[in-house]
Amino acid sequence: MFKVAIDGPAGAGKSTISVIVADKLGFQYIDTGAMYRAITYKALKLGINLEDEKSYEFLNDTILDVDGKKIYIDGQDVSNEIRSVEVTVNVSTPSKIGIVRRWLVDYQRKISASKNVVMDGRDIGTVVLPNADLKVYLDATPECRAKRRMLERSEKGINIPFEETLEEIKLRDFKDSTREISPLKQADDAVRIDSSDMTIDEVVNKIIMLVNERGSSKMSNLSFVEGQEVRGIINNVTKEAVYIELDGENKAVIYANDMADYVEGQKLRDYFYEGADFKGLVKQIVKDNKTSKPLYILSTKLYAAKDDIKVFEEIKENDEIIKVEVINVTRAGADLKYKDYNNIKVFLPIKNIDLKEQALYNLKRQTIDVLITNIDADRFHVTVSNIAAMNKQARIAKEAAFAKLNVGDVVKGDVVNVLDFGAIVDLGSGVSGLLHRNELDHKLVRNVKDYVKVGDSVEVKIIKIEDGKVGLSKKALIDHPWDVLKGQYHVGDVFDGTIVKTIPAGLIIKLTDDYSGLMPRSEYSWLITERLDNQYKDGDTITVKVMEIDSNKKRVSLSHRQTLDNPWGEVKVRRGDVITVEVSSIEEKGAKVKYLNVEGFLPVNEVTGQKRINSVAEVFPVGEQVEVSVTDCDPLRAKLVVSAKVLETAKERAEFDKYYAQQEKEIPTNTLADLLGDSLTDKLK
Repeated sequence: MFKVAIDGPAGAGKSTISVIVADKLGFQYIDTGAMYRAITYKALKLGINLEDEKSYEFLNDTILDVDGKKIYIDGQDVSNEIRSVEVTVNVSTPSKIGIVRRWLVDYQRKISASKNVVMDGRDIGTVVLPNADLKVYLDATPECRAKRRMLERSEKGINIPFEETLEEIKLRDFKDSTREISPLKQADDAVRIDSSDMTIDEVVNKIIMLVNERGSSKMSNLSFVEGQEVRGIINNVTKEAVYIELDGENKAVIYANDMADYVEGQKLRDYFYEGADFKGLVKQIVKDNKTSKPLYILSTKLYAAKDDIKVFEEIKENDEIIKVEVINVTRAGADLKYKDYNNIKVFLPIKNIDLKEQALYNLKRQTIDVLITNIDADRFHVTVSNIAAMNKQARIAKEAAFAKLNVGDVVKGDVVNVLDFGAIVDLGSGVSGLLHRNELDHKLVRNVKDYVKVGDSVEVKIIKIEDGKVGLSKKALIDHPWDVLKGQYHVGDVFDGTIVKTIPAGLIIKLTDDYSGLMPRSEYSWLITERLDNQYKDGDTITVKVMEIDSNKKRVSLSHRQTLDNPWGEVKVRRGDVITVEVSSIEEKGAKVKYLNVEGFLPVNEVTGQKRINSVAEVFPVGEQVEVSVTDCDPLRAKLVVSAKVLETAKERAEFDKYYAQQEKEIPTNTLADLLGDSLTDKLK
């Protein structure tokens, strides 16, 4: 007996492929996965603990029967029930139970002992049929398998999101490959077939070719595959068809609609006769209902496809997006038609269909855009991708949209993501830009989410385009608070301001919501004795004058005293002038003195030079009129410093000068020469 073992993960297409292969070979199909599902289904119905091996004693009273795609348990057809989500999620648990696997493996081996079989599962080549004549490991990407599972369910009215189905597939793979008993793995001598980009017919033909390569006499009548050129002898011509004998047992037929030169209405005997040689291409392989052997459907039209294929090669070379009509949808993908090129098979693998844009169960008869990804000229087969076409269209649209952007443009977009450092803004046609946190506002932005959230529509200005990246700014469209302030205030303006905060240096006065000005303590009053201490609190109002607006430092200086009459306007003294002041108060380092309507300061070390004193009061009490000399006078700074010591010293010097002048009048002033001269004169006489 010839045994074909087909293993692989969930959703790889094992059941679909195995059924067709078995049908074309005339073999018995055995779906082992369905058997495990059937046991799982019964276990769930019984409500047993799936992880407790003792709970599976019900197997002793279980009757399992398989008839092609149909599976029966205890006489009940459960073919549909075993494909439920509940069974799918839980089937891995019974599959790892020893008693379950031994029971089913024994049952599977008994079936295959006396029949030619095609058996599929997850451990057929490694455990169940380790001596199988052909071992195949059928695989596909998780994404591809998830799409197939979605289509399978959608045909039954079950719609589960792609992401959920994909996670289900991955979880099943993990459980199957990590179970302790008979884990899913590829047999060392198995042929791996990745069906992700293949049609069902391609996979079937591949397996049949592998069967033929094994050289079994049982398979001598299976020598050909679809797309293969064959030669034979015509042995019968009817009204509808021409029958050909290929090589003994192999039979073939060609129908009028597959004949390249046939004119409708003409008799086939006008073109063909018994005993003539015939050459054609295998179009399809079916089972002869009378003999249950393969019957090859031939075509001569396919030869015309050799010219047609050049059209597709040119399209592929130009990377051209074409529109095609969906003719049929299978779990493997979709059969398509491009214009009138009926001789070329155009196939869209399920993994290359964009599920976000296309609903699998609604694809039929739709017109979609595709890119050609592969051409098999020998088999007149073209593989295409809907995803690739959409990606190219998106790329073209993005490039076109990007080319229209310029620095300085004001555009609108939608916030699609918010990050710590900024927000990603979709500008349309696949173009996005970064709105950095520093470009959200003129103020310091601590939390981006306080300004924008996903879904917000924002108007922004393009401030940078570099290396395919777009920099955006929202604050560039907002007047800078400083500019607003400069428009409201000017040097010389007098207004009543609200005190925001009192600080040791002075008062913080509110100007706008974003800016405040500083009034230094020195700018409160012209009089030094008048202090700010405890006179104002936050929220009080005070009249101030704008003294300076520094645009570079973005600072505004204010003054209260400049709104008052300046008593220093009457002060016309300079350094060295002698004036009379009144001692108004005594301080640690000197005394406050009053001159006209202003205040000055007499340092303690400038009171007298005659003796060392610790306080001005030791010499000048409060209220005393004192004659002093001006040592420093600056009306702009409201500064007047005087000294009594300087004047005292000057008076003392004047007294000394007067004394010495008087002495000069009373004392002789003859010199030595004068005295000697007088003596010599006397001697000469």
